[in-house]
Amino acid sequence: MNLIFRLIRVLILSWWRPGLSPRDPSVLEFRAWPLDLDINIHMTNSRYFALMDLGRTELILRNGIAKQMFKRKWQPVISGSTMRFKRAIKPFQRFTLKTQALYWDEKGFYLEQRFTAKGKTLALGVVKAVFVGPNGIVSPDEICRLVGTDETSPSMPDWLSGWPDMENAIEARLAV
Repeated sequence: MNLIFRLIRVLILSWWRPGLSPRDPSVLEFRAWPLDLDINIHMTNSRYFALMDLGRTELILRNGIAKQMFKRKWQPVISGSTMRFKRAIKPFQRFTLKTQALYWDEKGFYLEQRFTAKGKTLALGVVKAVFVGPNGIVSPDEICRLVGTDETSPSMPDWLSGWPDMENAIEARLAV
């Protein structure tokens, strides 16, 4: 199934679903269609990332960030991502994508995006998402304030503590 139809579905369903706070998860159900497959007859790795875009879209629509984003001319940008594939998604298999904020710092939100089926994790992605406005990066604290919540960030999960070092190392390699 072409992603445009999935995007339209996400947009329509987001209007009908209840709102979310910044820490609430977004949950989407999908099925692996033939156009999602690679030559190994399982979902191609690039499709995971494309579906993750839809998960983040649904999350920002339902938690109120999208309204602020359009009003203030912000753009959502992924500044980093990592992915671990555990089990293949087979043709026509149903699966769930859960997108949830893990924590945020002064620049961005760190999100976990988990693909599951029948109680098993199929793949796990972690992304750092930032919003860029006309004056640069918009702080997550400002975003939370503008969507009407005073939530503070949870602590960084211990298992993710190496992320800033990894980002800095990659950033240094970009200059080479």
